[in-house]
Amino acid sequence: MRVLFQVRPDFLKNPAGDSVQIVSTGQGLKALGVEVHISTDPNLELESYDLVHIFNITRIKESYMYFYNAQKQKKKIVISPIYWSPNAYLKREGASPNALAAWNHMQPMRGRLAADADLLLPNSQLEMDVLRRDFSKTASYRVVPNGFPDSFIGATPARFREQFPNLPEEFVLCAARIAPRKNQHWLAEVCQDLHLPLILLGPVNDPQYYQQVTAFSTVHHLGTLQGSLLASAYAAAKVHALPSWFETPGLSSLEAGACGSVVISTDQGSPKEYFQDMALYVRPLDNSGLRRALEQSFAASPLPLMQHIHKHFTWSKVAEKTLAAYRTMIEDHEPKPPVRPNDEA
Repeated sequence: MRVLFQVRPDFLKNPAGDSVQIVSTGQGLKALGVEVHISTDPNLELESYDLVHIFNITRIKESYMYFYNAQKQKKKIVISPIYWSPNAYLKREGASPNALAAWNHMQPMRGRLAADADLLLPNSQLEMDVLRRDFSKTASYRVVPNGFPDSFIGATPARFREQFPNLPEEFVLCAARIAPRKNQHWLAEVCQDLHLPLILLGPVNDPQYYQQVTAFSTVHHLGTLQGSLLASAYAAAKVHALPSWFETPGLSSLEAGACGSVVISTDQGSPKEYFQDMALYVRPLDNSGLRRALEQSFAASPLPLMQHIHKHFTWSKVAEKTLAAYRTMIEDHEPKPPVRPNDEA
């Protein structure tokens, strides 16, 4: 089977969850014998591919062009939407007054992809429920969750402690791109009030926001860590906190839980479908809730969640589910007629 992955052109230059998902899914499929190629060319000749798999309809412009090209060439189309309504985030205090209008303006394009794909692969049933709520028609679907690297199983703190010997023994970790949606400023503020060291990992997406976050004396930013060093950081952290405005479900929460961190997660999005009652949840900007979760986390056991994640959410298992979905779709569906590139209704 030959599969083409298509995603936003800057998925490596500006890495985010979709970057990890596309690379990790591709590696897992290759291990199963699937030939996987990644392209950001919206006009690519597709004759040699059995299907096109498009990632991310949140940033819709490029995805719509990939979709149009695939339909024009009568190719089967699979979409991982990575979708959640950002309304609460876009209405927050300090948000751009035009942001919500811009999001709503592009909704018809997202709706076209959600309706006319051959198969949707949402990361959770909750994500699919939101798609059905926001769009009048949706394609058939199979839930394929996000995952964590199989190699993270058994991670220990040793390498991280060797690399960063002067860090405190106990700290709160937050691994995520530093940007307002991830809510690190709020986390930093509450950690400072509780005299808890906060270690941040990840790229800086918003330099002004970064300056605000790192102004707190208890915050330390170590840059972006990868591979075994990242796994070791998770293993060294007693607690990993990701109190974002929403997550689906938050790859770093999955990874941290797999490596033995107690997980504090936003309650917005799909985290509860993944972590059930084995994580601590907070509502964005609920100060007392975050304080309580941080205080409880240092006495909580990470083992139930770690075992649950190991059992269900390795990237190798995700690849198996993805391949099974491809095979079912190829057997059951015929390509749909193309849409017009400027028809957004």
